[in-house]
Amino acid sequence: MSYMLRTVILEQTWERQLQDIIRLCKTANIEEVLLKELSSHIIPVPFLIDKHYKMAKIYSQMAKAFHEENIVFSINIIMLAGHSDGEVEAKYVLPYQKFVGEDLRELHATYCLLDEAWQAYAAEVCALYAGTRPDKLFIDDDFRSLNHGVQYGCFCPIHVSRTAERCGIALTAETLMHAVSGASTEHMAIKQAWMQINFEGQLEAANRIRLAVERVSPATRLGLMNSGEPAHSFQGRDMDVLLREFSGSRRPLSRPAGCSYSDSIHGELFEIHQVTALSKSVVGEDVQIVSEVENYPHTRFSKSIRITRLQLELHALAGAEDFTLNLYDYLGTPYEQEPDFLHLLIDERERLEMIQAARKGKKLVGFGHPWKKDTALKQLSRRGWLDDIMPNRDPDNYLPQFGIPVQFQLGKANLIFGDAVQCYDDDEVIELLSRGILLDGLAFTNLYNRGFGRYLGCEPAGSGVVDGFTVEQFGFNPFTGPFAGNLQTTNWAESKKQGKLPLQLRIDPGAEAISMLLDDDRNELSPGVVLFENELGGRVAVFTVPISSFQFLHRCRAYMVAKVAQWLMREPLPVWIEDCPNIGPIYYEGANGEGLLGIISGNLDVMEVKLHTDLQLFDLFTGEEIQELRMDPLSVRFFRTQKEVGRAER
Repeated sequence: MSYMLRTVILEQTWERQLQDIIRLCKTANIEEVLLKELSSHIIPVPFLIDKHYKMAKIYSQMAKAFHEENIVFSINIIMLAGHSDGEVEAKYVLPYQKFVGEDLRELHATYCLLDEAWQAYAAEVCALYAGTRPDKLFIDDDFRSLNHGVQYGCFCPIHVSRTAERCGIALTAETLMHAVSGASTEHMAIKQAWMQINFEGQLEAANRIRLAVERVSPATRLGLMNSGEPAHSFQGRDMDVLLREFSGSRRPLSRPAGCSYSDSIHGELFEIHQVTALSKSVVGEDVQIVSEVENYPHTRFSKSIRITRLQLELHALAGAEDFTLNLYDYLGTPYEQEPDFLHLLIDERERLEMIQAARKGKKLVGFGHPWKKDTALKQLSRRGWLDDIMPNRDPDNYLPQFGIPVQFQLGKANLIFGDAVQCYDDDEVIELLSRGILLDGLAFTNLYNRGFGRYLGCEPAGSGVVDGFTVEQFGFNPFTGPFAGNLQTTNWAESKKQGKLPLQLRIDPGAEAISMLLDDDRNELSPGVVLFENELGGRVAVFTVPISSFQFLHRCRAYMVAKVAQWLMREPLPVWIEDCPNIGPIYYEGANGEGLLGIISGNLDVMEVKLHTDLQLFDLFTGEEIQELRMDPLSVRFFRTQKEVGRAER
């Protein structure tokens, strides 16, 4: 593994910074530097070309010193299109097509990746820095078509005209935006064309940048810092294809989103692993994954050493080979003012190497929550909002918060919510239904309307929805255990504002309702959760109430979901942590049955963990066999596992 220090270089202080960097690298055993030109905290928009010429000359001088000290010299271009906008003076505005977001206004100085003139500028900048002969040249994550101060886009004249031409119809920015957030067949065709054109333009830009770099420095590897998979889906991206366009004949290089830019608690701690692991799961095994450890805005008032340490370890668990470190501020402050980061890097190296070694050759194992890259394409807004098109991956965190491990490939049983089920063709749906499947109300409705009702165990009744005062009561059955009889909020009033209501269903004779929706007088209205074993031999669970953290994250629900998950799988989970809020497992297993178990606590209390597993657990760092388990607040522990006969509780 390597530490890769990301650090901003200022024209006026680069010589002093050079000595600081060398001293830090030697003391903390940092193998590589990623230099960033100037500071976005001074100039918040892409820089004029003359600034890049100046910085390239400075980098050439710094590179000699790094080579002499055996420090790998690489570059991270901090801005090409712009991260967010800034109303800078006219002399700082570049002559390229501006990005247009959902407010349909051009940004001031942030640019569209599809503009061929901007692509020429980006290629020139990258070629300049390639001339300094860096080992790696990273394009930052402003190489994107969303989240530039406004959330969604781009609806600029280039996107409008190319989409209109592809579809053979007249479009304006407004009609294009409404089509992307629309639900008709015509809208879906326009949306698909818009996404295709967007990705084709990104590939074209990547190709021009790569060719420019290869002409100057064929040995330099070109990598991309990128976003999470829902954002990639919204842009129409195939990340494996895009990374290979940047890398050419060399090994693809990716820095996925790392989350936790400030301190994290509860489900946010699980997100650190899940977002990186999901991004790793969608690209080839040959892609080099380096993690994003960023403490933005680089102040200890927002990010602690404790959470930075957890982030490093969770990224190692997710499969990161190396670690990009954005620990220090963007203004050249001497590193000696933050000595705790130095001590952290020294102390963590051996632990990170042990986690990486134990993780090697293993795959996530748990309840399936598979991902399809075209989810945003299939996702519809029933109210015409672009927000509804962004895929929701909340269950990636909810399930481990409930003590349930997750995998991102199809499993023996799988959770498929909402319009994500539309990513599967009929044959794939039959395969899902012949296993175990957990559906929310919208996924049920989609499958029912596609003709799969006979396999679902229930059908719409009455108006199809329950519109009015509702509460969910848990039944008395093995799935509710000590929480039988509990009342649980449906949050119906808030859900209704989002165009979502609980379903009104009639269950088949062979189905079972393990909870019921009641009105304010406790009269039964409709089943809450329905279980059914179908003629394919598969098992189905339908959760009829719209799912949100407010309604879902409760101890009684955690117990129910874990029991339902095991019923769907027809076997116990490999690991289940019972009734420990925000404490959950991440489990990797190799072909020989040996595993690596990470247990995360996003809880602020010390908790005795009730662990159900057939696995023997040995502390990864001490080798001690674990019989009883206790978790400190905001912590993660790692265990080497092997299978044993007979079920155990710890």
